[in-house]
Amino acid sequence: MTTRSARCAFLRSYQVLSILTHYPRLVRAMRGIALLSGTEAAICIRDLKAGRRWSVEAVNEYGGTRKVLVDAWKYRRFHAR
Repeated sequence: MTTRSARCAFLRSYQVLSILTHYPRLVRAMRGIALLSGTEAAICIRDLKAGRRWSVEAVNEYGGTRKVLVDAWKYRRFHAR
């Protein structure tokens, strides 16, 4: 499966459970950075992949989907085990 077809398949599915299993470290970092639940973190990832700037209330208060993901990525990068 090519990268493009994998991304298209992911965008078609939008299942929160599959996001939680595919991105466990990112979800964990988002929970630590923005104090999100696992479901809120997965919904934020889904909304960012769909091109939405805003998501659930906790993400919106933090600054939007992009800000949460960028800060979580930075946190994960510098605090890797």
